Amino acid sequence: MSVFLGKVRNFAPKFVIDYSMKRVFQVFCGLLTASWLLASCLSSDDGETTRYDDMAVSSFTLGTLNRYLHTTAKSGADSIYKATFAANGYKMSIDQLNHRIYNTVGLPQGTDVAHVVCTVTTRNNGVVYVKSTTSDTLAYFQSAKDSIDFRQPRVFRVFANDGSGSRDYVVTLNVRQQASGQVQWTQMPSGTPLPETHHAGWEFALSQDGPGIVASNDHWATVVDEPVSSDDSQLLPTHNISSTCWNLRKGIVYALMIGDSDLMDDAAVVWRRLIDSDQSTEWTYLTRDEDNRYYLPKGRSYWLLPFVEGSVLAIDGTGKIYQSRDQGITWKTTSLLVSPVSAVSAAAVDADGGLWLAESGTGAVWYGKLTE
Repeated sequence: MSVFLGKVRNFAPKFVIDYSMKRVFQVFCGLLTASWLLASCLSSDDGETTRYDDMAVSSFTLGTLNRYLHTTAKSGADSIYKATFAANGYKMSIDQLNHRIYNTVGLPQGTDVAHVVCTVTTRNNGVVYVKSTTSDTLAYFQSAKDSIDFRQPRVFRVFANDGSGSRDYVVTLNVRQQASGQVQWTQMPSGTPLPETHHAGWEFALSQDGPGIVASNDHWATVVDEPVSSDDSQLLPTHNISSTCWNLRKGIVYALMIGDSDLMDDAAVVWRRLIDSDQSTEWTYLTRDEDNRYYLPKGRSYWLLPFVEGSVLAIDGTGKIYQSRDQGITWKTTSLLVSPVSAVSAAAVDADGGLWLAESGTGAVWYGKLTE
C-alpha cells in the first residue's frame, strides 16, 4: 500500500505542473499576439497624419471694432470720440466661385477699418497668409489676433496643408458713408408693389352725419362712432384728411388725424386720441402755441405714417417729409429724412420700419431704411 500511494503522490504533482505551464504558455502567446497586432496597427497607414489638399475659406468673422463719432458741444465746438461695437453681426459673404469675401450690409459710418481683428476658418486646416499692400510679401495670419488694415481690399492666401497648392481671396470691407439715423434709399425692381402700411389696426374718417369721427378695425366692414370733444369740434378737419395709429405702450393705441380747417389760415389741424380698453378717452384738438414755428403747412395732402422710435411722418405730394417726435405737437424736416423723388403718388411703412415711396409719373418704387 505504501509503495502504491507513493507513486500516486509522485504522479499527481507532475500532472498539475504540466497543466499550469500550458495555461501560462497560452496566456503568454495571447499577450504576444495582441502586442504584435497593436504594434502592427500603430505602424499602419491608418495611424499616420492625414494631409489634405483643401485651400478654401469656410467662414470669415469680424471682431470688435472701433468707431470714431462726431459730437458738438454746447459752445458749438466740434469734437471726436471713440466707441467700440461688436461687428460679428455683420455677415461676411464668401463667393467661392470668384474668390471674393465682402459684407453686403455696410459697417457704420466712422468705423476704423485700418485696425481690424477678424477670425478666418479654413477647410481641413488650410494655412492662411496675408499679402502685403506694397509687394508680394506674405505674412502668416493668426486668427482673432492679428490686426489688418482694410482701408483697401486685402488678399488672403490659403495654402493646403499638404503643400499641394494655394488660393487667393480678395477681402473687402464696405463702410457706409451716411450718418447714423439717415435714410438710405434703394430703387426697387420695376413692378414692385408698396406694402400695406403697418399700424395698430384701426382706420379713421370723418362722419357723414355731421361733425364727428368714425372708426373701423376690419377695413370698414363695420363702423363705430368715436367720442369727440365738443369744445373744439368746429376745428375738425374738413379736407386733405389723413390718419394713422400705433401702439404707444401695452394696452394703449395712439391715434392721430390731420387735415385742413377753414378756421386756420396757415397750419393743418391735428387731432389725437388715446384708445385703451376702457374706451374712456375722446378725440381732442392739439392746440398750436403761437410761438410754435414747427407745424404742418395747410393746403397739402399728406400720407401720415407711424415711424421708428414712436415718431410719426407726414409726407406730401412733393416728397417733403415732416417728422414729429412728440406725437403730433411739433413737425420738423431734417437732412436725414429726404425723399429721393420730387413727386410722390403713394407712401407706406412696413412692419420693420422701412419707408416706401412711389414716384408720380414713372411709377418707380423706392425703399428707405435708417442706417445704424
